[in-house]
Amino acid sequence: MNFRSYSDLISLVRRSMWQLPHDIELIVHVPRSGIIPAAQIALQRNLPIISLDEFIAGAGDAARFSARERQHANTGKGRVLIVDDSVGDGGALARVRAALSERPDDGRSVSFLAVYWSGVEVEGLDYWFEKVPRPRLFEWNALHHEGLSNFCVDIDGVLCRDPTRAENDDGPSYARFLHDADMLVNPTHEIGWLISNRLERYRPQTEDWLARHGIRYRELILLDGVSAETRRKAGAHGWFKGRVYRELPAEIFIESEPFQARDIAQIAVKPVLCTENWSLYRPDMNRFDQHAIHARGLLHRAGRALRRRLGR
Repeated sequence: MNFRSYSDLISLVRRSMWQLPHDIELIVHVPRSGIIPAAQIALQRNLPIISLDEFIAGAGDAARFSARERQHANTGKGRVLIVDDSVGDGGALARVRAALSERPDDGRSVSFLAVYWSGVEVEGLDYWFEKVPRPRLFEWNALHHEGLSNFCVDIDGVLCRDPTRAENDDGPSYARFLHDADMLVNPTHEIGWLISNRLERYRPQTEDWLARHGIRYRELILLDGVSAETRRKAGAHGWFKGRVYRELPAEIFIESEPFQARDIAQIAVKPVLCTENWSLYRPDMNRFDQHAIHARGLLHRAGRALRRRLGR
């Protein structure tokens, strides 16, 4: 599995932007995944930016832009750059080109940029910054990926926030957390397997929360046969998830906690994506790489704790 984070994306665009032509006068982003790289290019080049839908509807009119932006827009000499995050087999790009055929020709040339290219020959792709072959996964679409039905996903810390120490009392406070937990992300597609260290006796509350938030899944696997106290004393959270993941045909596990992600990858001998530091843990990862990833995770966690203490 090839993985790229937001940090990878931003760094790549920044150092590769020189490859783009200098006569661009308008940036158009393909919703939604093209927004971030398109905005970065527009800011660096000091160019106007609009969505693909706006562009097709004729919103490239200079009247939409500020006085400074009008110096660039609709000069009739430059080009329009349409930006997306990636291109695979070219199907999405073909649909964009078909949609553009409905727009009246204003004399400007149109070029297409995909930051990441799969390596498959694609007609109509003018620029790309990095070849990332399939299978691949990006931070911004990890939980909206069309292959989600073949993923294992944790619940606490991924779909909803983790309980606080006070909430995790295995009593009334935990019951309130299970009912009222704040959702962090709403996946687009059905998840293959939800695997959690929540106890089996909390299945009704967990299923209720998932149903109320419209989260679809094929199977919910919870920890059975132990108490919350036994689970905490054993400290083997990653062991349970790794053992279950190993026996499933899933291709990746999405986990929130770095140390659990490491353990799951080692036990299952399959990759694990950690959402706390947005790093991909692999079973063949050496200790230096593991320590570097953990250090970033600890710094992130310390910063988050400090912001909470300061009320930010």
